[in-house]
Amino acid sequence: MIKFFRKIRQNLLSENKFSKYLIYAVGEIILVVIGILIALQINNWNEKKNNINQAEKHLETISLNLKDDIIQAEKLLSETQTTIEYANDFLDQFKTLKPVDNNIQMYLIYLMFERNIEINESGLEALLNSNSMSFIHENLQSKILNYYRYIEQLKSRELNANTEIKTMYEPYVKENFYWIWNKTNPWHRQSEFYKDDPRTSENIDLKSVITDKKLEINVMNRRYQSMLIVDFYSNAIKLAKEIISEIEK
Repeated sequence: MIKFFRKIRQNLLSENKFSKYLIYAVGEIILVVIGILIALQINNWNEKKNNINQAEKHLETISLNLKDDIIQAEKLLSETQTTIEYANDFLDQFKTLKPVDNNIQMYLIYLMFERNIEINESGLEALLNSNSMSFIHENLQSKILNYYRYIEQLKSRELNANTEIKTMYEPYVKENFYWIWNKTNPWHRQSEFYKDDPRTSENIDLKSVITDKKLEINVMNRRYQSMLIVDFYSNAIKLAKEIISEIEK
């Protein structure tokens, strides 16, 4: 093609048709420029298409991450609701609204359990490290970023609760109620561990437990922290489901 145009120009020059040569040369330049612009536009289209495809792949990964988050959050939510249930029953016994029963041994141990959500952020990290974020609808962008900010708040709340367990509740229980680690404890892990223990269990005065005001305050704190975390887990699940729904629609 280049040789063809060159031959035409040479013929025009040899025939002393300089004005026609000039017009032709300008026209040829315009054609070349148009060709370059078309090539650039095609390249831009291809790049945009690649970015859109990349964004969709990142969203698929985020959706999978969120589904895992939901499974984990629902498990933690259920466990934390059990903590509240046990704390409520325990406090009713403190308030003498219920008769004292052996379950308080189990409650004392269960209220020591910490909760930690482990979030997989691989999809978010890949999206942020790519050039495809701008190819996602702004509303969806906002929801995704807000979700992960909310998770950081949730982790902070978990840390507060776990710190309270480590520094206040657990040390107090271990120091003052060490005798709950025995085969009469109805918590299945305790009873299973001590089932073949030939030792005689200590005489346990359960009523003395519910007269311990400091323990009562510790149980109330565990209940309060757990109620806050339940709200966080519930909201995180709701936010994650909304994002998944928008990604998959």
